[in-house]
Amino acid sequence: MTRKTLLRGLFMLMFLAAIAMMRTETIQAQVDAMYGLISVDNAEVRIGPDFAYDAIGRLPRDTSVTIIGRAGDFYQRWDGRQWVQIEFGATPAWVYARLVRTSVAFNSIPPTGRLLPRDANGRVPEGFDLSTDVCSQWVGDFTRSGDFMAGDNRLTVTYPGLQGSNVYSVIVISPSGVRRAFDSQTTTSTIDIGFLPQEAGTYTWRVAPYWTNSNYRYNWQQVCLLRTGGTFEKPFTGPPSS
Repeated sequence: MTRKTLLRGLFMLMFLAAIAMMRTETIQAQVDAMYGLISVDNAEVRIGPDFAYDAIGRLPRDTSVTIIGRAGDFYQRWDGRQWVQIEFGATPAWVYARLVRTSVAFNSIPPTGRLLPRDANGRVPEGFDLSTDVCSQWVGDFTRSGDFMAGDNRLTVTYPGLQGSNVYSVIVISPSGVRRAFDSQTTTSTIDIGFLPQEAGTYTWRVAPYWTNSNYRYNWQQVCLLRTGGTFEKPFTGPPSS
């Protein structure tokens, strides 16, 4: 067998491998894609995942839609708190999930939004801007100052504010998954090394805005999904081994 024949065979194998890889990626994309079919006439499309948002359009029965995500969870029945995010022109929008037959189970759709908080009268609290999806307004920089590895005992983190929210929670996650919350009523919070697990390693800090009219933390209503602010290194802080 000549060298030319060997090279030709090698190129053919590489070509076939590339085709197989492209087919695999195409099949995976088809598996990952989520679709829905509108099941009623004139289904309302809204700015955000809540009936409090204005409708920005309607879709006729049997319209096929591409699903991006969801807000809420389904338990035993539809109760107005389950929404699907769809592609709708240049801007994603939301449809009440009961009006859509989805290609995957509702709770299997990745969450991309949250429901608006409600006061004791069942109304959206004053202060939120409902002209756009509230969480799309939560933009800005996440910063950190301080360094545990340099001997600091506290880190200061900052994050964007959100109109209507009145408290924020910074969730610090240890390498093994242990969580600690550092709450603040401002867009700055302090992470104290003494309140973290003893383990060393890379920690992640994430932030979520809340609304509340209660002093009890379990009454807080989360407005947007957690967003990652960054990471930091922490040394072991347990007692020295004997």
